Amino acid sequence: METSLPLVSIITPSYNQGCFIEETILSVKNQSYSNIEHIVIDGGSSDETVKILKKYTPQIKWISEPDNGQTHAINKGLHRCNGKYIAYLNSDDLYLPETIKTVVDFFSSHPDIDLVYGDIIHIDKKSHLINKYEPGIIDFEKYLSMPTYLPQPTVFFRRRVLEQTGDFDEKLHLAMDLDYWLRVFLVFNVAYIPEFLAQARMYSETKSQSVNFKYLDERLYILDKIFQNPEMFNHHPEIQKNFENVKKKSYASVHFCGGLVFLRYRKFREAYHHIKIGMSLNPALVRPRYFYWNVFVAIIGINNSQKIKQILKIA
Repeated sequence: METSLPLVSIITPSYNQGCFIEETILSVKNQSYSNIEHIVIDGGSSDETVKILKKYTPQIKWISEPDNGQTHAINKGLHRCNGKYIAYLNSDDLYLPETIKTVVDFFSSHPDIDLVYGDIIHIDKKSHLINKYEPGIIDFEKYLSMPTYLPQPTVFFRRRVLEQTGDFDEKLHLAMDLDYWLRVFLVFNVAYIPEFLAQARMYSETKSQSVNFKYLDERLYILDKIFQNPEMFNHHPEIQKNFENVKKKSYASVHFCGGLVFLRYRKFREAYHHIKIGMSLNPALVRPRYFYWNVFVAIIGINNSQKIKQILKIA
């Protein structure tokens, strides 16, 4: 009976995450779904990671050797995986026990859907709840503007997506998942599963938190790729019809939101530069509450603002 279940491949890029990786492995190992291929691509960790990986051999497949970073590790895993359905789970994130069964059941009953995503629970270093986020159905045009967050640990896709879309872009080190999902949105059918599928750790040492302001350059690079030719939007005629307007609004939003991130980090010159560009491209971007919150963060500091957000339960 078990062999009739479609194989699901989970790729975990890892580097010196020995304090978290066992919990990540167990979240895959303890799934209610049984036919899983878990591949850990470790970048040559010097902590206890390898010892933990050996503990779970042969239940997991793994290699530990120097690589060129997280994106390269994900691609190495993609080249090794055999599953009908594929996902990557970072070495500090977790699946919920029913996640993979939920995803496989959804794919089985929706053969026209190529990529799915769901709701996410944010946790801290000690696995304590920070908040919950339910993205809902994502509008592709709004997603191009990039203020929308598609929770990466909840994303699964069919093998045909990998075969057609290819590797993650190794020029990207922060927004490689955003780039990939956008490329998928251009061609494939995407669906939202309104259930919590994963837990993502949020703490100051993560790349997404520690160098948040560096996302801007990568997001502009992504837009340059996406908007290089209107024909890339053949599957989205409504965007193709308003191509220049959508393009302008997308660049405006990325500059404006990026400028607000610089503001939070008290990088005032960069903040002014990008906010000015964003507002010149789209004056309608002025959102007083959001703008003044970022001014407030710049005054009191990011750490204090995070404490306030947790107290007020602001996502």
